Amino acid sequence: MSEPIISNYGIYSVASFKKPLLSISSAMINPGLYEASIFINRTVPVDYNPQHVQEEFIDFLVQHDLPIEKSVAMMTAVNQEFLFIDTFQDGELTLTVMLTAGLGNAVDITASHRYTYQSRIGTINIFVFIDGHLTVEALMQAYSAVTETKVKTLIQRNIVDKKSGTLATGTSTDSVCVAATQQGELYPYAGSITKLGSLIGKGVAHTLHRAIDNYIIYTKGRLK
Repeated sequence: MSEPIISNYGIYSVASFKKPLLSISSAMINPGLYEASIFINRTVPVDYNPQHVQEEFIDFLVQHDLPIEKSVAMMTAVNQEFLFIDTFQDGELTLTVMLTAGLGNAVDITASHRYTYQSRIGTINIFVFIDGHLTVEALMQAYSAVTETKVKTLIQRNIVDKKSGTLATGTSTDSVCVAATQQGELYPYAGSITKLGSLIGKGVAHTLHRAIDNYIIYTKGRLK
C-alpha cells in the first residue's frame, strides 16, 4: 500500500502521502470531492466559538506551515492522544482507518427535530484511506459504508441520545473523509456486499469499538 505517514503533534494529527489521493469528505477545509495529500484532524477547546470558523482554521494551517491547497482538514474537541489507527487487508486490498471519537453530544437524527440541541464540538471524525482505484460512484458508496458502520456500531454499544432517550446515530458534528490512492486494482463499487464495502465495515467497526472502549474508560462510564 501507499502507506500514510501519520504524525501526532498534540493539538493536531496529520496523515500525509507522497502523491495526492482523491477524497470525498464533509471536512471543514476542502470538503466534497478533492485531491489532497495531507489529511488533518485538529483538536480545539470545548468552548471554541470564533466568529469566523473557516478563517480561523485557515490561519491555524498557515501558522503551522500546513499547505491549504493540499489539505483536507477536520476539527474535534477530542484530544489527539485518543487518536486510533488500524490497517486492514483482504488479499491485495488494503485500507487504513484513522479516527477520534467523543460521545458527549450523541444525537438520534430521527428525533433531533423534537428538541433544541446546543451545538458542541465533540465529534466522531473518521478518515479511511484506501489503496485502490475507485470510481466516483465507489467513493460515494464507500462514504455511505463508513456512515452506516458508525451508526450500527453506536447502536451495538447502546449509545443514547440524552435528550430523546433513544439510541444515537452519531454526534451533532460528525465528519467523514474517504480517500483513495487511485492506483492499482479498480473498484467500481463499494456497497455492503462488495469486497471493498465489507472491509470498510469490518475496519471502521473495529477501530470505532476501540475508541468507544477508551472513551468509556476515560469518562468512567458516564459518556459525558
